[in-house]
Amino acid sequence: MRHNNSENKEKMTAAALQRGTHMLLDMVISIYILIIIGALPFYNREGYAHIGTDKYAFFSNIVRIILWPLAPLLFLYLVFGLISAIQQKRTAAALWAAVREKISVTDVCAAAYGVSVLLSYHYSYYREEALRGATGWFMGLYTQLTLVATYFVVSKCWKPKKGVFYTILPVSAAVFLLGFLNRFEINPLHMVSYGPDFISTIGNINWYCGYLVSVFFAGAALFWQTGKQKKWIQIALAVYLVIGFASLITQGSNSGIVALAAELFALFCLSVSDGARMCRFWQILCLLGAACLLTFGIKTYAGLSINYEDIFVELFSSGSVALSLTIVSFFGFAVALICVKSNHYSVKLWRILAGLCSVIIVTVMSGYVAALIVNTRYPGSVGALSENSWFIFSNTWGSNRGASWKAGVMCFLDQNLLHKLFGVGPDAMSAYIYSRGSRPLLDMLSETFDNLRLTNAHNEWLTILVNTGIAGLLSYAGMMVSAMIRFLKTRSSRLISCACGFCLLGYTVNNMFSFQQALNVATIFTVLGMGEAFLRESASN
Repeated sequence: MRHNNSENKEKMTAAALQRGTHMLLDMVISIYILIIIGALPFYNREGYAHIGTDKYAFFSNIVRIILWPLAPLLFLYLVFGLISAIQQKRTAAALWAAVREKISVTDVCAAAYGVSVLLSYHYSYYREEALRGATGWFMGLYTQLTLVATYFVVSKCWKPKKGVFYTILPVSAAVFLLGFLNRFEINPLHMVSYGPDFISTIGNINWYCGYLVSVFFAGAALFWQTGKQKKWIQIALAVYLVIGFASLITQGSNSGIVALAAELFALFCLSVSDGARMCRFWQILCLLGAACLLTFGIKTYAGLSINYEDIFVELFSSGSVALSLTIVSFFGFAVALICVKSNHYSVKLWRILAGLCSVIIVTVMSGYVAALIVNTRYPGSVGALSENSWFIFSNTWGSNRGASWKAGVMCFLDQNLLHKLFGVGPDAMSAYIYSRGSRPLLDMLSETFDNLRLTNAHNEWLTILVNTGIAGLLSYAGMMVSAMIRFLKTRSSRLISCACGFCLLGYTVNNMFSFQQALNVATIFTVLGMGEAFLRESASN
């Protein structure tokens, strides 16, 4: 009898120690998440002077102080869990079955990406630079492994808390409001080195846009799913969307507008089967129209001018576009609402409309690409559009993305089979270009960028292909796309996982024309981990 009591106490002790360790892990991870999503966006030391380096240094210190010291705790948690399993006489097969059930496609891809990064570093000729990454960017081995570790620690060891996730909203609202005010030469924080190319507490407009699209669409997704929530929550989300839209249409980076179009199209397609969500989709468009009208009103009646010239900034802040968008959105909302209220909402009809929109979008995009290729090879082939820079693929196309994309492709094609598979090294693209790059590549870059050093291809996936090879790209793309699809599929059951899916979509589309940097990539991997954690929680319930 005493022997049995002793065994039971031992079992209880091991299980209790495991629970206690997990509680400590959970608390520390929550602190880490709150710092990344709540403090990192605001952090700077001397305004915009070296804000990118400042944010990376802050991120690196937080990782060093909080994230990496979790390793001993994690080890103890696993040891106590193993002891508890042995005491419960669970077989190795049963343990493996339990572990396998918790492994997702995204987990496998994330682990494969981590291995790919390690192999890329191992086979790199530029290990010194690949360890930390190019100066000013710091996206090397250390950062990439930190991101993978962030995903696994948050997704597997964090107990999901809605309050922690919702911190994103007030923080980003403050960032967006500052960005919007900056566009009218209002600088409440008096940031050093302030100018039109720098915005809010983030820095360069590309950095700002990268952050904005990584978090803003969570708010849009939450509003889209607010069915029976309290009125004040819906109103707060509506205000959040107006502020975010107003900042998005005036920030100046065109990749953000492409991300906006992709998000709205995804929202529309996912709303087809639910009349209430279709109504809220049109409400979101009405709020976009309201943001445009607000911007136009400030320009016209407050006598303030926007300090950044861009075709989309001018378009969305014009009275005709603002009014037209508002009228069309309100009409669409009225039609959807009448259909729902009268019980005549036809899923089939809206599905046909979504299919028609898809065909139009694919046709327009295919037509544009065809016209671009033909006019580039045979100048003058598309009539009056022939002289338009958007229909001539040159080094200066897309704000010099023509040259940066060409450079990425040339770097990849110049590699032998081994380095095509594993790349030149994490964040080592510039090291390769300026030490082993071909003369045509160097001449093109010198002609296009003068004395500036090209560090990435201004396309995240192309940059990953050069840096970590085919293995790195396939695993990274698999991780992002699988998570996006899995999260968006939960729109009817897991509100926050779905919101994380929309964040991933905005980040991915934007980064087809942009790049990784300390703030956006630290944020999106934290969001990725939170989305997986909420999804795991729903699966266990």
